Amino acid sequence: MLENPQLIPGLLGVLVVLQLLVLVALSRLSGRVSRLARSNPAPSSPDGRGVASPKEAAGESGKWFERFLEEDPARKDLPKKEQFAAFRRWRDEQGLNWKSPAGPE
Repeated sequence: MLENPQLIPGLLGVLVVLQLLVLVALSRLSGRVSRLARSNPAPSSPDGRGVASPKEAAGESGKWFERFLEEDPARKDLPKKEQFAAFRRWRDEQGLNWKSPAGPE
């Protein structure tokens, strides 16, 4: 290495050029990602209210579960596993599902 003193500055120059190329590639990629994010609309529900938060969805499902238990008091005595299986069947019969939390009134 000491025999060729121009080797070190040459290698440093190559490293700088490679870093600049990586920087340009990353900036182009970032621009493409931001363009995609702007062109892709935010997800929303069919009724236009936006996506319900998990907390809201849990509150509404709890409301339906309470209604399910009130319809037949004997359901409260069932083991939890059977309660939830019956609740899933009841939801199907009522036309309720997780994608449309607003059910029949």
